[in-house]
Amino acid sequence: MRLTFNHRSFLRKLINAVLAVMLVIVFVIAMLVIFSEQIIKSLAESKGSEKLGRALVIEGPVHIDWHWNYTNVNAEKIWLANAQGYPEAKMMSIEHLYFSFRTLKIFVGSVEFGDVILTKPYLILDKKSENDYNWNFPVFSDAKLLDETVLPDDRYEFPVFKRLELREGQFIYRDAVKGMDLNLNLDSASGRDVKKGKSSEQSNNGFRISGSVSMQKQKFLVQAVGGDLDSMRDSSKDYPLKLDITMGPTKVNFDGAFKDPIKLTGINASLNISGHSLADLFYLTAIPLPITPPYTLNGRLTKTGNVWAYENFKGKVGGSDLAGNLSYDVGSKRGFLKANLVSNLLDSKDLGGFIGLSPSGENAAPEQRKAAAEKKASSKLIPDVPLNLQRLRGTDLDVTLKAQKIVAPALPFKGMEVRFYLKNGLLDLDPFMVVLADGKVDGKIEIDANKDVPPMKMNLGLHNLSLGQFFANTRFAKTTEGIFGGKLNLAGTGASLADVLASSNGEFTIIMSGGKISQLLIEASDLDIAQALPLFLGKDKSTKIRCGVTDFDVKDGILKSKVLVLDTHDSLITGNVNINLKQELISAKLDAKPKDSSIFSAQIPLTLSGQLKSPSVGLDKKKAGSKGTAAVILSSILAPFAAILPFIEVGDAENVDCRALINQAQK
Repeated sequence: MRLTFNHRSFLRKLINAVLAVMLVIVFVIAMLVIFSEQIIKSLAESKGSEKLGRALVIEGPVHIDWHWNYTNVNAEKIWLANAQGYPEAKMMSIEHLYFSFRTLKIFVGSVEFGDVILTKPYLILDKKSENDYNWNFPVFSDAKLLDETVLPDDRYEFPVFKRLELREGQFIYRDAVKGMDLNLNLDSASGRDVKKGKSSEQSNNGFRISGSVSMQKQKFLVQAVGGDLDSMRDSSKDYPLKLDITMGPTKVNFDGAFKDPIKLTGINASLNISGHSLADLFYLTAIPLPITPPYTLNGRLTKTGNVWAYENFKGKVGGSDLAGNLSYDVGSKRGFLKANLVSNLLDSKDLGGFIGLSPSGENAAPEQRKAAAEKKASSKLIPDVPLNLQRLRGTDLDVTLKAQKIVAPALPFKGMEVRFYLKNGLLDLDPFMVVLADGKVDGKIEIDANKDVPPMKMNLGLHNLSLGQFFANTRFAKTTEGIFGGKLNLAGTGASLADVLASSNGEFTIIMSGGKISQLLIEASDLDIAQALPLFLGKDKSTKIRCGVTDFDVKDGILKSKVLVLDTHDSLITGNVNINLKQELISAKLDAKPKDSSIFSAQIPLTLSGQLKSPSVGLDKKKAGSKGTAAVILSSILAPFAAILPFIEVGDAENVDCRALINQAQK
């Protein structure tokens, strides 16, 4: 078919039009290539500043090297202004930025990077309050920026690029709400995307971070070495990480891997911790632990969801061994710690921190031994170190500590089991149970840390304690024996044990039966009463005890004995005791009433006075003892105490001496 003149004319016009359009496109592309640097720089500054609500500036030149495969971009001195009211003028800056991208990909609406290199990148995030922080941009006003970028959801994909490298970077994060100040130097960071190239392109280069972090005004140093970028992007690969944290004598060593390092999940690592006191870990974990001597712990750290776990850890705390498992749930605002701790051999010198004393002994740190020596030299006996209430208010916990054996040279400890339950600032030690002297001390202790002057309650029972066990392996063992028990119910207010006792109200009762006490023990105490012993206790080396009762009434820190009676074979000893727990003073007097009128013709009261820690003992020769016979006094005193006999009886067995005397007194 032959083309007519009109057809040939139309085809020629069409070809000319297409050529014209192509020339225009080529011209536009040429203009974009020639002037792209100025255009892109201007658009980046104007649109970026508009979207972010603050100045985005590219001070240096922008150079774009266009190629069909990859286009290379270089830009210098880029910075973003900080929010108003913050000290630094710039929130972010980059000394030099280089990146490449697949040129043709941008025509299909996607961006695929090649190499990305940032030289001297600087970023500071500053948070003054829950609603005042410097990354609050208008474009992100309806989004949770940190949650969507730092902790992305499952739909998040790591940016696609072959190589990422950061040189001489610095990252600063300040959080006034949490008391955190982080300043990290990113010495180097690099990685290659082997998915976009051959396996020979794989790089073993990782990153290295060093810097300082301050939490709760405590500064510590951080060093970290991580894996390459490919292992960070690929969730099928474990991401290796070595982390060292140093805070004075406290050292934390983490060596393991993450399944997903972006979300901090799938953690499996060895975790070794050492330091002068477990209490110092509060600055890293917000967990309120007691003061302890130097410690070393080794275990496995894992994380599932919001729960961090320290599994099968073992170590030493002072002279004590410690093992167990613990978990810490960070899903709630307060956090929740759950732990089961076991010690096969617990040194009592390591327990001072539980009552406000510094640990003592050779296993304690030098500063702890110094503090213990100063306390020993002090005239005060009761610990006066206050509780840190803010720590108790900061988290919740449920911790059980079980000691199979306790080493205590001065006391016959056998074992211990205590549960510490802290919730919303209310701390309960329940159950509290100590195996002591073939018997036990058990009960409950409560502390309410929500109040600035916290209330404290102690309800303890003393069951079937052997007096002889307190003198085992001494020269008094054969001449001192008996079973005693009782109850202690006190309630007071204060941040330290001294404050609580100084304001306490309640009662303290002890009953003893079926034993004997050594006169040699009293002679060995260097008290200036040796010449009165034959008059006071008789001539035997030990005096048999049928029954003894001490009953104190406690009001506003003052202990007053309502009853003090010791019924021996030869005499009845009565008296009164006043103890001022505020000033730690004691005033006491004991009188001996003979059961045989032929002896003890000189009734000279025994006195006790002065500081509770070192009282003076003597004889009150100017005052005669109380009038009345032993039988009359005994019957009037013992009758009310039948209710506490179970504290010195096992099962259905009756203690003959005390029960017989009380039954007789009741009649």
